[in-house]
Amino acid sequence: MNPTREVIIVGAGPAGVGAAAMLRRSAVQDLLVVDSHEVGASFRRWPAETRFITPSFFSNPFGQIDLNAVTPDSSPALFSGEEHPGGERYAGYLRAVLEEYRIPVLAPAKIVKVALLASGNYLLTTDSGQRLETKALVWATGEFQFPDREGFPGASLCRHYADIGSWRELELDAHVVIGGYESAVDAAVNLLEGGAAVKMLTRSAPWSTNHISDPSISLSPYSRERLAKAMNNPRLEVYEDADVCGVSRLKAPEVGYLVRARDGRAWRADHPPVLATGFRCGGGATQIAPFFAWSEDGYPRLTPEDGSTLFPGLYLVGPHVRQAQNIYCFIYKFRQRFPLVAAAISRHLGLPVEGLLAPWADVPDAVCCPDVGCDC
Repeated sequence: MNPTREVIIVGAGPAGVGAAAMLRRSAVQDLLVVDSHEVGASFRRWPAETRFITPSFFSNPFGQIDLNAVTPDSSPALFSGEEHPGGERYAGYLRAVLEEYRIPVLAPAKIVKVALLASGNYLLTTDSGQRLETKALVWATGEFQFPDREGFPGASLCRHYADIGSWRELELDAHVVIGGYESAVDAAVNLLEGGAAVKMLTRSAPWSTNHISDPSISLSPYSRERLAKAMNNPRLEVYEDADVCGVSRLKAPEVGYLVRARDGRAWRADHPPVLATGFRCGGGATQIAPFFAWSEDGYPRLTPEDGSTLFPGLYLVGPHVRQAQNIYCFIYKFRQRFPLVAAAISRHLGLPVEGLLAPWADVPDAVCCPDVGCDC
């Protein structure tokens, strides 16, 4: 077995890479990033046409760090030359950060077992049988690789958004898109741009004028603008209050699918409907579910430093972190937690914590803006 590490981070996406870079700024130096596929694997699996909904801009020198950056001294906009980078470009940015900070990566190496040793250390076993021991473990496996395929009977008959390599690969025909938020709008707009006709079925209208100001639970301005333009396309039909309750295959000799809503409406689809209703609640944290206590709404209960409430030395970073009423599902949100996690790990290892908050400035109180309102 390899020598015991101070910290192992599982996941080489923005959460894992950003947390690793933050730890590099601390007294922790013996760390390893492990990923089951490759650096930025989820982004490399995005549909080819998908772009970041949060804009990137090299504003770092003026005190406003690029919204999609995982370190305070880098910028995806500067790296990619794009305001809304695609998945491949962003994965390249993450690789560049790891190289700049000289952070070792073990990939591909899928963690198939995590065990707590009597010493309090964690023992990780990979699919090849390699065993890795660490004093502190950071779980950062995100959500994109954990699509929700169980929302209703027949959901498995659909094409999930996460399975699409390119919208150009789909039939140039009529399609049904189930969902109404970011991935559904992205699917609908890209299909329309490819010449297809689209029926979008949504339970709500997150693009309404009375929208909620928190972009974690409402449609982003980028998607709202794209959808507004698409609404003028005669090939787009939007059906609101469509609470889909099932998808089934049509009986022979008919070919296709039937999508049913709870109010009795139904839509026929010649091709598998596109399922754009999101990802599994709890995301990658469900891989090690017994190591966390869970809230009633399906998210890990965490300490104020984003640690497991059950086992010291285990931390969660990324889009499934919840503190008070705050949802940290965007990079610019969850990166604010990196200094707190790094400080907690340093204390766990008996190392100094001075200066860890400086790179990201002061971390906002978790109970700020409880009504997600603002003066404007």
